[in-house]
Amino acid sequence: MKKIIIPVLFCLIAHIGFAQKATNMSTIKVGPNGTIHYSQMDNAPLFAGCENAGTTKQQNKCTENKVQAYLQKSFDKNTAKSISAKRNIVDNNVYVRFIVNKQGAIENIGVRVSNEQMKAEIKRIVATLPRFSKGTHQGKAVNTSFSYWFQADLLLRNAAE
Repeated sequence: MKKIIIPVLFCLIAHIGFAQKATNMSTIKVGPNGTIHYSQMDNAPLFAGCENAGTTKQQNKCTENKVQAYLQKSFDKNTAKSISAKRNIVDNNVYVRFIVNKQGAIENIGVRVSNEQMKAEIKRIVATLPRFSKGTHQGKAVNTSFSYWFQADLLLRNAAE
């Protein structure tokens, strides 16, 4: 009987001793530069036309779709054809991030993609995005970070058409 009780007691003590403390998942993560990700905000900045899209999630999805559509529509067709012809995109993923400041303007643009020509073109387009609505969190205007992943070949195919 002691052979069973001692290991069970040891396992119980070890389990309690190494248990992690519960974390508050509702705490908003604020970036080192004071930004909050759009998905965590009370009222995220919105792309024009997304104000009446329904719930906050639907408005955020509308903004995401409109940003991607804007990229596809604004991508230079000659650049798209040139990149497609060279087939020098190692990774098919494109990561775009930017900040919408308290006034709704775009700043701090970052693009991660394996092709430098595509990177420059996406940065150029994101810099020309129309002004967003102002975002607020807990009643205060805040800088808001946006980040998106999408597929390079889809962007190029749609841009070249």
